[in-house]
Amino acid sequence: MSEYFTMDIQTTTDPDIVELITNQTLTDQDEEVYPTPQAGEVGSPIAQAIFFAVDGIQALTLVEDTLIVTRQPGFSWEAIIDEIRDVLRDFFL
Repeated sequence: MSEYFTMDIQTTTDPDIVELITNQTLTDQDEEVYPTPQAGEVGSPIAQAIFFAVDGIQALTLVEDTLIVTRQPGFSWEAIIDEIRDVLRDFFL
């Protein structure tokens, strides 16, 4: 495991979806898809931690080192991304 955590933000053509690329492996599976917060609450430990701590996430997909996040209407990306960064930093460090 790395001694530090990084996360790069990639916007998409949909203003309600971003890709967050990390320097950590988020899943050993090909893909984890959580179409609702309720699905994430019973998902992998990372998905559970994110859905528990971060308001405003509508859907989440984990692919290797990347999170694909869909936000709920009315939530700012700045707050969501900052909270996700904090959760993942705590999870990995």
